[in-house]
Amino acid sequence: MDVSSKRLVGWLRGPATGNSAVGVYGLVTTMVAVFLTYSIVATISVVVPLLSTTTIALLSVGVWLATWAVLDVVASRTLRESGG
Repeated sequence: MDVSSKRLVGWLRGPATGNSAVGVYGLVTTMVAVFLTYSIVATISVVVPLLSTTTIALLSVGVWLATWAVLDVVASRTLRESGG
């Protein structure tokens, strides 16, 4: 295990660990992603004008849940491989 892997494992074992912490990390990642791609998302959601806000909200929640799941799997595999 190299230095960066040890640092990542130490960070995952720190005070902000567990499923809820990974959910917060996923939420922050999703907020940044939606902020950076908002113009594209807004352009696509214009197809359904009355529901465009709902489309953006549901898309954001879906991306958040997917990000949360991926980060949770990565964190659990990283901790398991490190012997923690």
